[in-house]
Amino acid sequence: MNIALLHNHYNQEQLEKVQAEMMVLGAPTIRAIWSEMYETWMAVEGCHRLRAAHALGLTPIIEDVTNEETITIQLDDENTEINVSEFGEELQGDLWKAEIISF
Repeated sequence: MNIALLHNHYNQEQLEKVQAEMMVLGAPTIRAIWSEMYETWMAVEGCHRLRAAHALGLTPIIEDVTNEETITIQLDDENTEINVSEFGEELQGDLWKAEIISF
């Protein structure tokens, strides 16, 4: 299973904290949009959780939001309601430069 990260930046201190929590809680659930074109999940959250899961050898649980009309995500530390179809098209257009993790 391939998952494209929403963004490529991360904070090492935050990643270590998430890994420690994940060692207790187990694999994370991540909301994602499916790209038929690339056969890849496009995460709409959880970049630190995905990196931590990969480092710990855990496979995340995907919450498929592909067919939702809108969802709320955090952009620049603000909760923002977005149209899933439009956001999915935007993510797919940028997929060539996204970091993709294989589980």
